[in-house]
Amino acid sequence: MKLQQIYARSVLLAIVLVLAAATAHAYVPVRISIKFILDANGNRPATGNLNTDAEINAEFDAGIDILRNVLSEFRIYRTELVDLSGVSQYYSAAANSTNRDNLRADAISNPTAYLWRTNAINVYINGGTSSAISKFPPDNDIILMNQWCGNTPSCILHEIGHSLNLLHTHEGGGADGCADTISDNSSWTRDDIALNNFGCVYAACTAAQQDKVDLVFNNVMSYHISEPQLRLSPCQMDRISTQGDSDRSWLLAKTPVYVNSGYTGLFQFGRFTAPYKTLQAAVDAGLAGKVLVLQNGYYTVSTAISDNTTIVTRSAPSTIDRGVLLYSLPVDLEKSAVPEVRRAVKAVQLEDKAARQVIKAAKQAAEGAATAAERASILADAEARKKQHEANAIQQLLNAVKFAGGKEKIAIQLELAQRYRDSGNYAEAVRFFSIVADSTKQEHLRERALYEANRAQERLDALQQQAAPSEQE
Repeated sequence: MKLQQIYARSVLLAIVLVLAAATAHAYVPVRISIKFILDANGNRPATGNLNTDAEINAEFDAGIDILRNVLSEFRIYRTELVDLSGVSQYYSAAANSTNRDNLRADAISNPTAYLWRTNAINVYINGGTSSAISKFPPDNDIILMNQWCGNTPSCILHEIGHSLNLLHTHEGGGADGCADTISDNSSWTRDDIALNNFGCVYAACTAAQQDKVDLVFNNVMSYHISEPQLRLSPCQMDRISTQGDSDRSWLLAKTPVYVNSGYTGLFQFGRFTAPYKTLQAAVDAGLAGKVLVLQNGYYTVSTAISDNTTIVTRSAPSTIDRGVLLYSLPVDLEKSAVPEVRRAVKAVQLEDKAARQVIKAAKQAAEGAATAAERASILADAEARKKQHEANAIQQLLNAVKFAGGKEKIAIQLELAQRYRDSGNYAEAVRFFSIVADSTKQEHLRERALYEANRAQERLDALQQQAAPSEQE
């Protein structure tokens, strides 16, 4: 019985995955340490945009979503969220360069008292009434945040953008270091941006011009907060990748290995600015414990990539042909060393075969039926018997999972999840996909299980919403 295909050939890696803080390590995690500076009485601010754990979690969730949607290889990863007492002299400190630099100097001189981390960006949040301020490279290890940072939906991501060498879109009258972001001003409306760059109001501009306006107006690094700031340009992403890769020794929780099939440079070190030209070169150099980052393109490899290797596509979809072991599970459980598993799996095979034969025989019988009603009756009866065989197969898998262990158990649980999904039992599908995600140590299998669990939950919610009006009636 084929429970799970081991090798994935011609695999499209730009899968839309459900990603939250718990699965941040499936990408290249940028370590962030959050510290609330308490007042002299040990209290956080009672009000503000960033005074509760829930607000911080929401900022991180939004930042992760943005990075995922623009197909960045990075995710912001919160290593800790702690209260910091004993430094109340900074509780009301405004977010300006003087206070930031003084705080950094004090923290470096007394790391224990300030909970200073040398392997993360240290974000200090206090009760000040202004906004936030970061520090650009090379001292890009601190951010001082007050309570009224107003970027939407993630002020934290905006400030981390500065730490990764991004300027505001309006810096220097539009000179933000990126040629693909047009001229901006912090006070401009969308029409102002369009008029100053293209000589037309937004509605009268071409679609291409409107997209350029939107790229600035809705940019993570803009000051236009009337709408969500969700976009990053290709140049901005390149600046982030360059800086993040440069700071890999202290900032990143996993080491990225870059591959770019379009790279024309001489040196190949697997770095963002000197990537490998071929996937095979990266595999040969060793990927253990690292994250393989593919610039969008088509790649071939003759050596199977370990199922424990994390693979991320950057900027756009990438395709790998041959030998990609995204994850592995047993496909020959009928040869299991556990007798109960072996017998149950063979019973599943018999039920599956019977279900196929019922439908095949019914189709042949229906062809000889005298009337449409007789044909419909034959097919309906066959469908009912087929469903009974499918239900029997699920029961046998439920029996098998009681005795299975390790990868065999996960393989059976995944099969149960898929069969429940295909039968329309979305509640059980969610349950078993979630069990697989919680049980496996294989990152890509966990991601797939989480993705399927969320899809099944969406279908279950939709069915419940459809049923709600009739129940009220």
